[in-house]
Amino acid sequence: MRKLVIILFSIFSLYTFGQDKTCSDFKTGKFEYTNASYADWEITRTLTEQVEVNTATGLVIHNDVTWLSDCEFTLTCSKVSQDAYKHAIGKVFKVKITEASNKGYTCILFHNDIQPNDMTFNMVKTN
Repeated sequence: MRKLVIILFSIFSLYTFGQDKTCSDFKTGKFEYTNASYADWEITRTLTEQVEVNTATGLVIHNDVTWLSDCEFTLTCSKVSQDAYKHAIGKVFKVKITEASNKGYTCILFHNDIQPNDMTFNMVKTN
């Protein structure tokens, strides 16, 4: 009986450590886009706020985060650092994580008044 418990525990441990990440693993942290076109953007997310910084232009965007489920959230733009982007304040962006893995996640940013088309992004967690 003791050997059976040890074997089951060992199998369970191997299974647990080999699992891919889930959506909830990406609710907080620092992130980067894998697409080179967005290489200048750094994103820091807590459960309630997301700050996006463009290191090339100095643009800083503050968003309030509302989690709708483990894989869906909204970003409501609350503050921008440059007057040219003030029209985004108050706009709501809906995001859905469609795939999560140890390497990062894939998400869709759905269209709205500012974003005319759905966009798919691949993100990696940097911390």
